[in-house]
Amino acid sequence: MDSKETFSFLERELAMFVRRAEATRIANLKYNEMERSTYLLLLHLEENGPMGIKALSEAFQLDLSTLSRQTAALESKNYVERKTDPADARINLLSITKEGQTQLNEVREQRREFYTHLLKEWEMDDCETFAVLLEKFNQTVVRYKRSK
Repeated sequence: MDSKETFSFLERELAMFVRRAEATRIANLKYNEMERSTYLLLLHLEENGPMGIKALSEAFQLDLSTLSRQTAALESKNYVERKTDPADARINLLSITKEGQTQLNEVREQRREFYTHLLKEWEMDDCETFAVLLEKFNQTVVRYKRSK
C-alpha cells in the first residue's frame, strides 16, 4: 500500500471502530449505566489524585462550563467531593469518594470481563500490541490537540 491507501484504510477502520465500540458498549456492557465521561473523570482522579476544575479541564481539553456541569453531576451522585486545597484556600480540589471508587471498581471489572470475553480468540500478544498502539494513538491525539 502507498501512504494514501494506508491512511484511507486507517481512516475507514477508525470510523468503524468508533461506531462499533460505542454500539458494543451500549448493547453489551451491563454496568450501572455509568456514562463514559463519568468513567473517564473518575479514572483520572483515581490515577492523579485530587485536582481542581481548571486542571481537569486542561487534562480533558474541555471548557470549564462543560467540566463544571459534569463534576456537579458527579457530586450529586456522591462520586466526588470538593475540598479546599491546603496550598491555596481559594481553590477547591475534587477527589473521588468511597462511593465513587466502589462504582469505578465495579464498572472497570465488568468492562475488563467484557473485553476478555470479546477478544478470547485473540493471542495475548495481539491484545497487548493493540493496547500499546491505542495508547500511542491516544497520546498522539492529545499532543496534536495541545499544539493547536
